[in-house]
Amino acid sequence: MAQRTKPQPLIINDLNQADEALRQLAEIAREQAVIEGTLNEQIDELKAAAKRQMGPLADDRKRLEDALGVFGTLKKADLFGESRGRSVELAFGTIGFRRTTSLRLLAKHTWAMVLGRIQGLGLTDGLRTKVEVDKDALRGWPEERLETIGVKRETSDEFYIELKQEELPDAA
Repeated sequence: MAQRTKPQPLIINDLNQADEALRQLAEIAREQAVIEGTLNEQIDELKAAAKRQMGPLADDRKRLEDALGVFGTLKKADLFGESRGRSVELAFGTIGFRRTTSLRLLAKHTWAMVLGRIQGLGLTDGLRTKVEVDKDALRGWPEERLETIGVKRETSDEFYIELKQEELPDAA
């Protein structure tokens, strides 16, 4: 095994040596800035090239996702009827509707008013440590309790797509 030598610390004895050390530090900092600037230019060029390559792909993806969304919405009754379920499994993925729940304010209510009512009624399980409305906790509340604080539950269907990329043939 090779013998390891411990690096010797640099000792500065006077102001001239201190000034020389400062000069060397300035040179090193300048070289580092040049290297970093060159690196940032290369990174910017690579990002721009990737953006140019990905632009058409992102456009095509958005166009296909929108078309599938329109298809799913137009055929919702046929494809996702009550007896059929909420999704359809295809060879290259799954399309369907996911039930999502959001909380909307009742007329003439604000989230600040809801916060005040929650605090006033002592319903602290609907609050986060940072004093704000905990909408996640409110989602589990019954309708009557939500109405008491000025909130109503609204349910909607959102279209989703899950890809099975492993089913695609390998590209050459």
